[in-house]
Formats: sequence, structure tokens, C-alpha cells
Amino acid sequence: MVRVKPFKAYRYDEKKVGELSRLVTPPYDIIKGAKIDHLQSLSEYNIAWIIKNKPDDNDTKTYNQYTRARDHFSRWVNEGILKQDDSESFYVYGQDFEIEGKRLFRFGFIGLIELEEFASSAPESGGFSGVLQHEETLPKDIEDRLSLCRSCMANFGQIFVIYPDHEGSVDSVLERNMKKEPVGDVTDDAGIRHRLWQIDKREDTDEITTLMMDKYVIIADGHHRYKTALALSKEHPELESTKYRMLTFVNISNPGLVVLPTHRLVQNLEDFSQESLLNQISEYFDVEAFDTSNAMFALMDKKFNEGKHSFGLFMDDGKFYCMTLSELSIMDKLLSDKSEELRSLDVAILHSLILDKMLGIDKEKLAQGTVKGGGYVSYIKGIGDAVEESIKSVKGSSQAVFFMNPTRVDEVEAVSKNFECMPQKSTFFQPKVWTGFTINKLE
Repeated sequence: MVRVKPFKAYRYDEKKVGELSRLVTPPYDIIKGAKIDHLQSLSEYNIAWIIKNKPDDNDTKTYNQYTRARDHFSRWVNEGILKQDDSESFYVYGQDFEIEGKRLFRFGFIGLIELEEFASSAPESGGFSGVLQHEETLPKDIEDRLSLCRSCMANFGQIFVIYPDHEGSVDSVLERNMKKEPVGDVTDDAGIRHRLWQIDKREDTDEITTLMMDKYVIIADGHHRYKTALALSKEHPELESTKYRMLTFVNISNPGLVVLPTHRLVQNLEDFSQESLLNQISEYFDVEAFDTSNAMFALMDKKFNEGKHSFGLFMDDGKFYCMTLSELSIMDKLLSDKSEELRSLDVAILHSLILDKMLGIDKEKLAQGTVKGGGYVSYIKGIGDAVEESIKSVKGSSQAVFFMNPTRVDEVEAVSKNFECMPQKSTFFQPKVWTGFTINKLE
């Protein structure tokens, strides 16, 4: 059973601090380097001062980036910069955006979920329910978010989950409330419009809670944050508030639900040989070489639409390679203990057959990477100038980049319902759910 409930969110008082566009940010894991400085320069109250407060050489156990974040948060609440809503509410969160020239609208609702461990088996009777994960996490990145939660005792960033509602019963409640004036309206630098509507009528909040009871949810983005919330709840069993976590829920049938690929940049390998890798790949893949990346991606897309397993490869040898798996049966041997659904995933094929078997990058080596980069594999989200940047990186210090087709939403659902996890960074749901529109204070 999935138990969701409304809450009294803390939200920015724009009358005191100015436009919301100067205060909210993308999620913490995609704010890096100069982007942090830019966001913090927009306002002394930008949420980046909390979610990405920078470490300092003079930091101690009692004064550091997390205690500074706590001090900012406490002051903003005390001064009314962040003001708590009067009524228990859900919040519709909608995003207007464009992908490959097509305008889309994705919407869902923000609310609290009662925390439970990830489901590990199907129920003996009744419908499928519970919280499912769909990909592995990078363990080094959990400690950072847990340190912030311990210090501030609040949920700032969203966890993005999808749930089955093919009839659109929950969506109908959300659509009624989207006819009202939004309480937040921001268009970001990428042209994505973010809007927030408050649902505070008791009959509406009760209806959403009831409708969600027989659902299951799959974490689409935010596995680290969910595991952080579980850890915090175990540290504070005396606090009822830590038994819940703020999430953004989106119907799996929403026409604006888009998954983009995440490419793999290989680096730091000893004795790496382009010739040896190509020879090994040719044993299992049909390989075609092109002079341009456009031709490579065109063939990858064609193979994807045909249901084939196809990848791109660039190694700075003047060629772009499209490689298509010859026989899927090789995966029966490599992942014999996994389901057919998992064995047939592009990311599983790449990780087990190429990264592990051919290049020696096993799970232990993969775990050395983080969302900040480093290790043997860096993850490049397939948007903007990512392709050009990864090619540039290979021409510099990296050794190869593998280009991916996206994972399909129905593949995410199928693997999750088998209680299995895809390799880390298997999906990239676009657009990202932003931080700062609602905050859930735990004390």
C-alpha cells in the first residue's frame, strides 16, 4: 500500500525576496562549478546556498558547508523569507518544455509518502503495491545528502517517482486544480516553464490519498535521496515527521514523460587499446564506421525503432562507430541469474559485455565514480551540447565514449516489477524536477 498525504509546505514569500526565478534551482546533482556561483549570485536567498553550500579550507566538524546551510535555513524561516502554508496541501507541478522541436507538458503532484523499504517480493494477494527502485546507486553520493539532512532536518530537493494510473483518476483531480491561478510561475534559462498550483480543498486532498492507496511507485530520479530519507528515519525513530518524505508523483501514462539517454565516458584505464577493443566488439556486434556523428546517430535511431540493441562509439581515431548486437543469447550466459527483461536492456548489455567483459570495468570500479565525475566511467546526460563535450573530452584525456539510445518507460516498469535494478544512470528523465518550490521541514 502506498500512503501519501498532504503537508504544509514552506515556500518563498516573493513579496519579501523578489521573483521566484532568482530563488529556485535545478537539483543538486546537476549544479556544478561556475553554475553554483551563478545561482548564488542571483540572490542571497537562492536555494543553492543551502543545497550546494561550498566547502571551505577552514571547515571543522562544527562549522562547515552543512552547518552553514542549516544557519541559512533557520534564518530564512525566522525572518519569514520562507513561509509555511496555512493548510495541508498537495501541489500540482507542471512543466512546459520542448524536445527535438516538439512542445510537451508534463505534470504531477508534490506530496509526502510514508517511507518503506524497497519492495522485494510480490504480494500474496491483491494488486501490486509498494516502492520500487529501478537502478543502482553510487554509494559515495549518499553520505553528502545525509549530512545535509542531518544538519537542516528538512527536505529541499524532490524525489521524482512514476506510478500507474492509466485511467487518469488522479490526473483528473490535478487538472481541476490547474484551472486556478498558479502560486508559482518560472521560466528557466532553457525555456522550460515551471508552474505550481496549490490543492488545499479537503475533498481533493482526501481523494488523492485514497486513489493512491492501491498504486505502486517507481523511483525515476532520486534513489540517493530516498535512501537518505530511510537512513534519517532510522536515526530519529522518535520523530513522526522523519517517517515521511516529499516526492513528486507523475502518472506513468503522462504524455510528457520523456526519457533521454545517458552516455558513458571511459577514462583512466591502463593499457587501453583501440584496436583490441574494436576486435573484441566485432566478435559480438555488427560494426559500421562513419565519418560523422550524425550518420552514426541516424543508424542508432533506426536500429532502436526496429527493436535492435545498438550503440555508438568514438575513440578519436577519426571514425564514429555504430555497433549492433548480433545475438542477444550472449546475455543468457553473462547474466544468467537475471530476468529476461533485464538481460535485454541496452545498459545491461553495455555494462556486462563491453565495460566489464572487454574493458575490465566491473562493479567495484564503477562504484569509484560519483555524480561529480571521476573513476573509470563518467556519465554524460544526452541533452544540449553533451555529445560535443564528450567528443572533446575523448580528444583530450578520456579514452572512449559510448553513446546510448534511451531506456523505454515500459522497460523501467518491467525491470522494477521483477525487483531488479538496472545499472546506475540507466535513465535520464527530462526535464529535471527543480528545487525550492516547496520545502518540507522535519522539526
